[in-house]
Amino acid sequence: MEPIEAELSSDPLSGEGHQDVDELENEAFNRGLPKKEQLALAGDQHDLSYQKQMAADHFDPAVPLTSSPVILLIDDEKPFRAVLTQVLTKAGYDVVEAANGVEGINRFNEKPADMIITDIIMPEKEGIETIIELKKAHPRVKLIAMSGGGWYGTDIDFDMAKKLGAHTLDKPFALQELLDVVSDLLN
Repeated sequence: MEPIEAELSSDPLSGEGHQDVDELENEAFNRGLPKKEQLALAGDQHDLSYQKQMAADHFDPAVPLTSSPVILLIDDEKPFRAVLTQVLTKAGYDVVEAANGVEGINRFNEKPADMIITDIIMPEKEGIETIIELKKAHPRVKLIAMSGGGWYGTDIDFDMAKKLGAHTLDKPFALQELLDVVSDLLN
């Protein structure tokens, strides 16, 4: 088995043409992310090795799922999270909620999910920072990035999210569209 670092670029699940996470991280910092976040993303090498091993164990395609797929839903709007949680739960998924990127990363580290659905514009840790950190530690995780825009728009963020292997959804979106994308990515 090849090292996990090489899996991002050679992973058939992530599609062709995705840039290396480190390269995209540098691009994001050039866009103006705080330097203190750069230090936090580097992390302790021992912790990163453990997380990579955990990711490899969790996402082994040879291991059949014995329960409903787990989706980590990260969004700072509580009513929106509640609606999506209800829809996803009725569709048969287990949903873990988080209000921002920091909370989402902590929840993922406590209980890895099969998929992450994250908002782009959030307080404390925005979506691109969250995606970069999770992809570095768990290269094969499936992602959906969503946003309703903001004062500066989301084109740059959506482009970055796509390069990291995320599917993107513009808010508002049809709930059936979300369910179709989730189903496609998990199957």
